Amino acid sequence: MTPTPFLPDAARWHVLSVKPRSEKKVETRLRGLGFQTYVPTQKQLRKWSDRKKFVEVVLFNNYVFVVVDEHRRNDVFQVGNVFRYLSFGGQIATLAEKEICTIQRLCSQDTPVEISYNRFMVGDEVEITGGTFRGLRGNVTSIRGNSKLQVSLPGLHCFAHVEIHGMELGKI
Repeated sequence: MTPTPFLPDAARWHVLSVKPRSEKKVETRLRGLGFQTYVPTQKQLRKWSDRKKFVEVVLFNNYVFVVVDEHRRNDVFQVGNVFRYLSFGGQIATLAEKEICTIQRLCSQDTPVEISYNRFMVGDEVEITGGTFRGLRGNVTSIRGNSKLQVSLPGLHCFAHVEIHGMELGKI
């Protein structure tokens, strides 16, 4: 289902973190409470050993997009399987209507879309902005998982294999 473009002044798109594989159930329940919701999906061809089939795949696992104003912010937890609002730096994340439209365009692509949460790519020059190595610069030489990076520190002639959180490392 696609979201409607009209948003009341105080309402914004927020992202809910939900129980794995419950995105569509949460969306249905929230719609029942009168919320405008969106779970981005795309039809993708999946192969098994005995067959091929087009299936509808959720693009953002564990996320449900919802329009909610401040007065009804806590009502979303009534439906169950909702953990929290997605937040960055202590602020609840909000999306502009333009970003929702971009997501809709991604969903309509014929080729499969894969969502990646890595902010950094191999070769990026970065500076450590927090912790013991604050101020050191280096290059990302490999990425392991969501937050483990191998950073080359040329000034020290070494590599640091560290778990780095998004607020502690910045691109230069």
